[in-house]
Parts: sequence; structure tokens; C-alpha cells
Amino acid sequence: MAAEERIDLRVRRTRKLLQDAFLQLMAQKSFQSITVQDISAAAMVNRSTFYDHFVDKYALMEWAVSETFREQLMARLPDTDHYTVENLRALIMTMWEYFGGLHGQCQSADEQERMLFQSQVMNVVIKVLSDWLATGSGPGAEDPITRELAVAVTSWAIYGASQYWAEKNPQGTGEELADRVFPILQGMPQTACLLRENDPS
Repeated sequence: MAAEERIDLRVRRTRKLLQDAFLQLMAQKSFQSITVQDISAAAMVNRSTFYDHFVDKYALMEWAVSETFREQLMARLPDTDHYTVENLRALIMTMWEYFGGLHGQCQSADEQERMLFQSQVMNVVIKVLSDWLATGSGPGAEDPITRELAVAVTSWAIYGASQYWAEKNPQGTGEELADRVFPILQGMPQTACLLRENDPS
């Protein structure tokens, strides 16, 4: 194994340890009360090792939230490259399941902290949707404003639906939410147009 690959594996392994330690601590106490020393001790690494990877606990939080959501989404997607019916359904289900798990893990998070988590998840969703649309063809793919508007509308519609579902039907499943939300997205002219243009089938 090349030296660069060994270093990369160590980096990923250490970041995973820090990520897991952080999420475990978030299940026990508030983000504000968690210290870098707490995280380092839980991950069984030195504080200096923590600072080799993250400038502070906020940077770790941003990375951990983004990474765990991205991992869940990538594991569920049938096709990582296109804006399709199946991918949008997978995105809806992952959003619901992730936020349900996050709320379970982070019982002590206050509203400001939840907004930070939301922001990181939305960054991932926006990036994924943008990448999907960038690989498509047709008039929508050639117009960056149309693409950006479709990404904004779709990402916030999915997020808003997940929050509504959590309040109105917390025992509901991601599949049930997708069944209800997807017809609404299909009814939006721009979304329907982009689906037709980008679906490889």
C-alpha cells in the first residue's frame, strides 16, 4: 500500500472515531457543554490529534452531520448520478430517517444547534441535487438559473415535508412520506420538466 493511502486510511479512521464520539456525547448532553477534551477522551485520542483534523468542535459538528447524512443517502440511492424518480424518493426517505435518528441522538440540542444541523444537511442535499442536474440534458440543464431554482424548491420542499411529517405523524415511515410528497413534486411544472429531461430511462 502506498504511503499516501496509509495516511488517508489513518485520517479516515481517526475522523470516524471523533465523529462517533461526538454523536455519542450529543445523546448525553448539550453541544455547548461538550468540550474538545470530552470528545478526545471518548474517541481515545490526544487533544493534539483532534486539532490535527478539526480547528474546533464546530468544525467537527459540521463534518459529522454532513458525513453521516451523506453516507445514509449514498447507501440508499439506486443511481448516484441522475435526477430521477427513484433518486428523489430515496432522498425524501433518507431526509426523514436521518432527522428522526438525529433527534433521537441529540435530545439535548437547542434550537440554534438544530438549525446548524439542518444547515449542514441542506448543504449536502443542495450539492447532490446540483450534481444530478449538471449531468442532465435539455433546456433546463442549459439554464443555470432554472437549475438553481429547481434545486432550491426541491430541497426546501423535501425538508419542510420531513419536518411536517415529524410533527403530524412521528410514527410514519419514510416510504409513506415519499408516497405523499412525490406526487406534489411531480405536480410542480419545473420539477416535472427536469425529471423528464434528466431521467436516463
